[in-house]
Amino acid sequence: MNRKERRDLRKDKNLITELFSIINKYFPDLLGKFSNLTDVRNKSYVTCNMKTICVTRLFGLLCGITSISSISNDLNTDATIKNISSICKTKLEELPYWETIQDVFENININELRQIQKYIVTTLIRSKMFDKYRYDDNFILIFDGTGLSTHDYNLNDNCLSKKAKDGKITYYKYVLECKLSVGSMVISLDSEFIENAEMVTEKQKQDCEINAFKRMAERIKKNYPKYKFIVVGDALYATTPIINICKKNKWQYIFNLKTERLKEVNSAFEGNIKFLNETSKPNYYLSTCIKFKGNTLNVFKYEEKIKEKFTTFRYISNLDISYDNIVDIVKIGRQRWNIENNGFYTQKHRTFNISHLSSRNDNAMKCHYFFIQFAHTFRQLLEKGNLLVKSLKLKIKEISANLLKSLTSTNPNLNNLEKNFQLRFDN
Repeated sequence: MNRKERRDLRKDKNLITELFSIINKYFPDLLGKFSNLTDVRNKSYVTCNMKTICVTRLFGLLCGITSISSISNDLNTDATIKNISSICKTKLEELPYWETIQDVFENININELRQIQKYIVTTLIRSKMFDKYRYDDNFILIFDGTGLSTHDYNLNDNCLSKKAKDGKITYYKYVLECKLSVGSMVISLDSEFIENAEMVTEKQKQDCEINAFKRMAERIKKNYPKYKFIVVGDALYATTPIINICKKNKWQYIFNLKTERLKEVNSAFEGNIKFLNETSKPNYYLSTCIKFKGNTLNVFKYEEKIKEKFTTFRYISNLDISYDNIVDIVKIGRQRWNIENNGFYTQKHRTFNISHLSSRNDNAMKCHYFFIQFAHTFRQLLEKGNLLVKSLKLKIKEISANLLKSLTSTNPNLNNLEKNFQLRFDN
């Protein structure tokens, strides 16, 4: 297909139809789950139900509208009202105003949104479309934290804080993400906010990523008890408490290893490979069965030459590692960058702007964050799995523009959608 043919094809394609077909086929209970969210409003004053409010916010995000107040301006067309009516199967006279969405989000139970997050992930896993990304029947989970916003005041009295040398205190919002890594996609499996909600005095330790991981790990084990996982994380996770949690949950793990951390392990590894490198694979080094505080670690590294310079990647793991699989194991360890490149970077700079403070209300802010995770999952399925979108070779912002135009200025038939299709993902 040449450029002219691709331009002509783009003019006629309505990506809202493609997107909603994916949601309709793979997540048939999603809108029902929106409807069942607990609504604390006085029913006498309710003009828009929970499903309509949630769908409006979700589709605004899917179209690249990051500011909550822009929903009332950018989506306020007769075509949008008709399309949202078709999606919700409800007769609407107007869309919910952005302030109405904010009021509702201030009172949504976050644990109910976690259940929707679980539904989305479980549905994708059960579809078996991601089975080819397993390693030895294990799904790969990447853990990492990221900052959401910074302030010169303690928003909601639960921000993390950092004092500079000049005495100035910066407050910031932080979240730990667990992403299911499948190819070039990262699907939000669990989210845990890192905050000082229970701090009483300044002498108490602040909440941290490790404590958030402990809370999250307990929830993941409860929500996904039968699945096998490989936990991937940076050097922060290469600690005995985290290793013990993985062992207790029967999870495999691959953690980055820095030379200044676990010095005993590093020393034993370097000494061992000088005497005997357990793999003959060029640029790979392996020493198994290193004992450390009651655990047996397999330690390995890979040296990659880039522009006449060597970059070294070090890891610890409880996986069985040998000449035959060390290349694959290193590739899994390096997937940690997937959460940065295809996760946080996209959500901060390309589509969703998670650094934008959608609300100063703590509960509403978290609700917006969860809806961004839902939207990001659906957008990835469209961008990476839809054959039409891949053939058009659209950039992320072009997809957002097409979706917004399709939603606000056309009225496709959204009640009789094609279901005889499959999403196709690259290896």
